[in-house]
Amino acid sequence: MTHDHSGTHYDYVVIGCGTIGSMALWQLTEQAPGARILGIERFDRVHTKGSYSGESRLFRVALKEGGIYIPMVQQARRMWLAMNERSGRDIFLPVGAVSVGPADFPTMVQTMAVIEEFGLDHEVLDAAELAERFPVFAAPAPGAAPDTAILDPAGGGIRPELAVAWAQQFALSGGATLWDNTRVLAVEPGPDHTLIRTERGDVTADKVIVATGSWAADIFPDLAAHISVQSIPLTWYLPLDITGFLPENLPIFMRDIVRETGGGTEIWHCYGAPTLDGYSVKISHGDFVGGATTPDGLEALRTGEIPADVVRVFSERTAAFFDGMLDAPVRISLHHDGFTADHAPVLCHVPGTGGAVTVATGMSGNGMKFAPVYGRAAAQLAVDGAAPGLPDAFGYPTAVREPSPAVIPATLH
Repeated sequence: MTHDHSGTHYDYVVIGCGTIGSMALWQLTEQAPGARILGIERFDRVHTKGSYSGESRLFRVALKEGGIYIPMVQQARRMWLAMNERSGRDIFLPVGAVSVGPADFPTMVQTMAVIEEFGLDHEVLDAAELAERFPVFAAPAPGAAPDTAILDPAGGGIRPELAVAWAQQFALSGGATLWDNTRVLAVEPGPDHTLIRTERGDVTADKVIVATGSWAADIFPDLAAHISVQSIPLTWYLPLDITGFLPENLPIFMRDIVRETGGGTEIWHCYGAPTLDGYSVKISHGDFVGGATTPDGLEALRTGEIPADVVRVFSERTAAFFDGMLDAPVRISLHHDGFTADHAPVLCHVPGTGGAVTVATGMSGNGMKFAPVYGRAAAQLAVDGAAPGLPDAFGYPTAVREPSPAVIPATLH
């Protein structure tokens, strides 16, 4: 814990120093050198209560959403690699990404359309090539459409805990102060400064960035109508032979299986990463546990167990996705994030604050892949009043946003 007792007024205060807030705190020290900068974190510096924990996050450049997201994700990749170089740690793992599914599956079609529109580096594998290159993927069931794969060599994995810790460390090295285990009780903009009331006492700031993730409605109650907090389970399975799941042999992955049943068509989706602990593989599914809730309410789920019938479904699907897995997870963790209807974040000035308060929330399970870019944009909004290239779609919601026709699945990809 770092303390600063030299005063209670700061040029910039960042509230919430997790996925986006840690990056914003770091970027403030880059964009406003010499400024008095304070970060306030409700929990420990790095912890398990936010949306970012869980060992790995997926990173893709060939995003099926395309459009505004491609330039941002390309810039994010450059920033991730720069963080690797500066920290000397493998925060970003450039192992590539592979999407597996029938060639005519909508997400596969959308991904190929984006690749062609932006001229992205890629490789397409047919069923035989997929089986030769990545033999760990189970063959489709008899009668099912053959798989194809799209390899995105610019993709990879992110170690989220390392990312948050090193962004904070860069900020501290740049002169910022960080209060951890400090809850913010209120943010009160005024004509001359913004008052931040905390459990440790009050401070004031010229500019404030609020990046409290799933807790955003605690400070901005009107956002509760626009951001739904969802619980997300992550699961790890044990292969008898780890060789095919090593990072040098398997990229981060997503797979979709289309199954015809007596009741109609089912779509099974999984995503995950090669082994990072050397014995298990994160293979998680796009199913929620607990539905819409509050992040504090999720603590009750966190100390309990995922229902046995849900775990059985996960294990049945895992066996269909991959060969050689033991039929029960060896590790399970529960997480949460705030989702907007169109899955675009809220990253903008808060109306009525004269540009003094910026909010970054509603990351919809995708904040980590864009974190350096979103953190830099939040810092630019605070320092310069504007962030070049920031989409209008990220504005403060005054009406419920309409769902996008091509949203990112509601998972912690």
